[in-house]
Amino acid sequence: MSNSKAPMRLRGTLRFGERGAILEGEDGMVWRLETDDDISAHAGSTVLIEGAQRGPYLLELLWIGPAAD
Repeated sequence: MSNSKAPMRLRGTLRFGERGAILEGEDGMVWRLETDDDISAHAGSTVLIEGAQRGPYLLELLWIGPAAD
């Protein structure tokens, strides 16, 4: 059996800072997103993401898309 956690699904606003992509979650949490993909088209938008937690506030981005309102 694997010790890895299931991916997290979060909704929030995608922003960019000095250290790269940041998700400001609707729950107030701020996550740094680790990805090699160009996700700049989503900047400033409300998005839904799936990510694998790699640290206390770090997610490896697995998927991103626009959030349904």
